Amino acid sequence: MSNLDKLIEQSKKAYVEIATAYDAADINQKIALSDSVQKAQSTLVALQTANLAQSVTVTDADLAEMSRLRAKINNAAELQSAITGIIGLVSKFLV
Repeated sequence: MSNLDKLIEQSKKAYVEIATAYDAADINQKIALSDSVQKAQSTLVALQTANLAQSVTVTDADLAEMSRLRAKINNAAELQSAITGIIGLVSKFLV
């Protein structure tokens, strides 16, 4: 499995974790997170599309960063920064 495939797999898992945290959030948190959650979803779709072109190189450091960001998702205080970090990480592979 290529690093890109691994990143896509981790991104999918991260999105599921984000969506789960979003569903469990109170209304004020949902309002604050709504745009970020939608952007995370669209970024994941774009990464999957980039995978079709096979023009992306993902390093082991990128995979480690995704793992670090995923670990922050379950901490409510860090959820927003985790989402922003994941979007930023995945976006660097989108041309």
